[in-house]
Amino acid sequence: MSDLLQLVSFELDERLYGLDIRIVKEINPNLDITRVPRARPYIRGLVNIRGQVVLVMDIAVIFGWEPRPVTAESQIVILKTSSELRHAERLYGDLDVSLLGDKPVGFLVDAIGDVNTVPVSDVEPPPPHLNEANSIYCQGIVRMGDGLQIVLNPGALLAGPRNVFRGPARESGATEP
Repeated sequence: MSDLLQLVSFELDERLYGLDIRIVKEINPNLDITRVPRARPYIRGLVNIRGQVVLVMDIAVIFGWEPRPVTAESQIVILKTSSELRHAERLYGDLDVSLLGDKPVGFLVDAIGDVNTVPVSDVEPPPPHLNEANSIYCQGIVRMGDGLQIVLNPGALLAGPRNVFRGPARESGATEP
C-alpha cells in the first residue's frame, strides 16, 4: 500500500474530477456510440473498441444533470473489469474489486486532464453541502491550487442514480456532486 494516490483527472461541466488510476484501463476517443433502445437515461449506449463491446454511461445524468454533449474534446474513461483487477488486488490490499463487474464499462467525460499524484492524507471528506443522494458518488476532495478535484466512487457510479428519476434530467435543484 502506498501513501500516494494517483488520480486520472477529467472535466465534467467545467469541474475537475478524478478516478483512482488503478481501476482505469484506458482513455479512448472513440465516440461512435450506438444508442440502446429503452435503456435507462444514464446509459449513453455501446461502443466497439478493438472488437470488445463497452457500455458507456453518462456521469452527468447519474448526477441528475442534462446529458453531456459529445464534442471534439470528449473521451471515454474505460474501467478495468473485476477479473482484470484480481491480479492487482494482491498488490493493493485496499482495492475493492467487487465494485466492478466483469463487463467493460466506460464513462463519457468532457475532457481528459492529467494524472495527479497526491498524498492520501490530502484527500478530505466530501463537503457537507452535498445532499445525501449525491454524496455517495464522492469519495473525497483534493485541493489543487485554487480549485478542487472531486474524487469519485466508481462503485456508486456503476450502480446508477440513487435519486432515481425515470424522465428527463431535472432542470433545476440539482446538487453538484
